Amino acid sequence: MGRKPVRPGQCVYFCLAVLVFLCGCTLFEESNRRQQLRETLASGQQLLVRGDYDGSLKAFESVVAIAQNQPPADVATYNIGLVFAHPHNPKKDVRQAIGTLNQVIAKYPESVWAEQARVWVGVLIEAEESKKEIARTQQLVEKSQEEIERNRLAAEKSKHEFEKSRLELDKSRQEIEKMKQMLEKSKQIDIEIEKKRRERAK
Repeated sequence: MGRKPVRPGQCVYFCLAVLVFLCGCTLFEESNRRQQLRETLASGQQLLVRGDYDGSLKAFESVVAIAQNQPPADVATYNIGLVFAHPHNPKKDVRQAIGTLNQVIAKYPESVWAEQARVWVGVLIEAEESKKEIARTQQLVEKSQEEIERNRLAAEKSKHEFEKSRLELDKSRQEIEKMKQMLEKSKQIDIEIEKKRRERAK
């Protein structure tokens, strides 16, 4: 009543069965992982469309963490850049957007999202440069307006001073005219006195 000897073929079948089971488990886990990534990515995109920028950002960051530099980490990183660049996002951060999109270009150069990221980086940099140029122009306009106001005040002051000088000049002319009249009267008086003196002398 001893045990039946194990034939070498049975051992091989057993090993193959274990291997198939393990591979099946691994494939099942991988399939679940990919399904989870797809669902989380789709959820992030839906949240972005609905304007839930914080929720969308968390979903995309979760995809990046799970994917570990493998697809779809490229599209998730690209979408993180879009969240930061979105004009309606109250926490919009163009620098962060450019940095994130540059990560797509650097980490996933072969990805279809790398070229789109490159385009977005160009657009965002150009927009930032335009914004800076507008700010510089606005400062120049403000400085010009200040200079115009200063010149207007200086002209107003000059006008007041000119008016004051004109009034003083008019006053001086009037005083000179009075003095001339007084001098004329004085001469007349002198002539009258001289005339009377001569008449007395006769």
